[in-house]
Amino acid sequence: MAVTLGSFVYGQNISNSAVPSAVASKFSALYPSSKAEQWKNAKGNYETKFTQDNTKMCVVIDPSGNVVKTSTSINVSELPKSVSDYVAKNYPKQKISEACKTMEADGKVKYEAKVKESHLCFDADGNFVKSEKRKS
Repeated sequence: MAVTLGSFVYGQNISNSAVPSAVASKFSALYPSSKAEQWKNAKGNYETKFTQDNTKMCVVIDPSGNVVKTSTSINVSELPKSVSDYVAKNYPKQKISEACKTMEADGKVKYEAKVKESHLCFDADGNFVKSEKRKS
């Protein structure tokens, strides 16, 4: 899903050989059955998207091999009800086309819902945080 893939910082594509060994090792240890699609430099960290158990995901790992955050595509029905309520009220006649759940390194959960070109960000309780316009 594009939401998952676009939920992190846009960065420069980099070759697999430019990815620090600590980053590549961490990815392989966490997701041994998955292959990184394309690494990006994201504000000094390393980001890649991949598929794990038929689910599209994205992970950001710092140069030392610590996971900064992960994002997982979810069904729209898995979003908190308050997200659907917010969209119904603020985007009448529009539907959520994609959704994802992000887990920060500190354990904080965030949700994202795509409505047209808007990516709506919500906290763990489904409270609206911000909207971003993206091409993804």
